[in-house]
Amino acid sequence: MSPREKEGAPGAALPALPALPELEGLESAEDFFAALGVPFDSRVLAVSRLHLMRRFGLAMQAFLLERPAASEGERRAALRAALREAHALFARSTPLESGDFGVLRGARPVKLGRRE
Repeated sequence: MSPREKEGAPGAALPALPALPELEGLESAEDFFAALGVPFDSRVLAVSRLHLMRRFGLAMQAFLLERPAASEGERRAALRAALREAHALFARSTPLESGDFGVLRGARPVKLGRRE
């Protein structure tokens, strides 16, 4: 088995792990918040939807890999907390400030406009 194929390695296929039945087939961020009973600010989702859901998805994967035998109640509590934490992170910072853009760390701002 190559290091890339090891469980949890970046780019490795993750095993299909059961999260929660109520999350199956959900498509929108709002659906996840509603299913887990987590309140949200629509302004936060308007600005950081993809980053927030990415952060939530990574936390969900980490929990399920670490605790595959967790009860449904434990999974629900952990996923609810992960979604709440992701929302709180992006409510107080932008995706750039949160460090989600590794490629932009250390990047210099570019000024747009005419050259003279």
